[in-house]
Amino acid sequence: MARQPDVVIIGGGAIGCSAAYYLRSEGLQVALLDKGPVGREASWASAGIIGPSTHPRGDPWFRQATLLSRQLFDELNGALFEETGRRMGYGGRGSMTLAMSPGEAAEATADAEREAAAGVSLEVLTGSEARRREPALPESLEAVILHPEGRFLDARNYTATVARAARLKGVKMRPGWPVTALTREGGRVTGVRSGQERLGAGWVINAAGAWAGMLDSSLAAPITPDHGQIMSLEGPASGLRHTLHRWSRYGYITPRPDGRVVVGATHEEIGFRRRITPGGLKYLAGVVGAVLPGIMEQAMLDIWTGLRPASPDTLPIIGPDPRASGGFLWAAGHSSSGIMQAPATAKVLVDLVLGREPRIPLDKVGIERFLG
Repeated sequence: MARQPDVVIIGGGAIGCSAAYYLRSEGLQVALLDKGPVGREASWASAGIIGPSTHPRGDPWFRQATLLSRQLFDELNGALFEETGRRMGYGGRGSMTLAMSPGEAAEATADAEREAAAGVSLEVLTGSEARRREPALPESLEAVILHPEGRFLDARNYTATVARAARLKGVKMRPGWPVTALTREGGRVTGVRSGQERLGAGWVINAAGAWAGMLDSSLAAPITPDHGQIMSLEGPASGLRHTLHRWSRYGYITPRPDGRVVVGATHEEIGFRRRITPGGLKYLAGVVGAVLPGIMEQAMLDIWTGLRPASPDTLPIIGPDPRASGGFLWAAGHSSSGIMQAPATAKVLVDLVLGREPRIPLDKVGIERFLG
């Protein structure tokens, strides 16, 4: 590179690429490094469920980050198309939580009242009202909680598109450049090393996903791989416009613009191995049966795996680390919410690099909570 970058970003997923795009838009010189191809890890596997949400231990961060990201995705949908000529694969009319019995309906409605009191936009629909909006829903439906601000996103396409936009703006991309250590002067992080090659920077951002916690032994973090299996099917003949969940059960079905639906996902602690298993297929089939049984006989189009970067409390680690006197920022450990929070996380990183007050409070997501 002709000059030392202002910022080096480790990790070419949705968060790293979004941060590179926004930092370069502020006029900073940015280099983005990845051990492999850009956008081929957790962001490649993500179902791309977008929308404001709450977290019992993580608000205000979680609520504000998901709300801001939803607004930023609206802006990026047009801006990235103008800059790259590519569509993100963004759309939908909300997300629906399905209650199939009077008991489920009562519990879901009570939870909806708590969400509404916290400022979440939602509607409570009867089964017949919901089926008018989404004809593929099962006849046995008792009630639905509709979150109208929910959207779906083709996470693979988004990451490739924002990476292309960042590159067109002048971000230097180095795929296949694994960071093996951080470089330091005194307590300050001054850059990175890959083998014997060094790259200095004013700031280093660790957005390395499931590998982020073990890049440097002096700046370790409890981030571990959460293995997930996920599949896509042909969607219902009537199409699907909403992301669907079943009340009190994990799992989802979310649409794609081309008519496919994505079904996910397992959670398995098996280290950095990847595997597709009969048990995983059985679990995903169970999600289809519980949420949208009318597509049980639709053709399976693909099945894949990914490694989510999980933290012990499912919240990300964002911001500076007191073990370094400067030059280093965390942006990892988002668990299942990385795509949902990617643009907001990137904007907060811009604030921190430029010395501004972060637009979302970081007290719930700082590394300090794991340092004792």
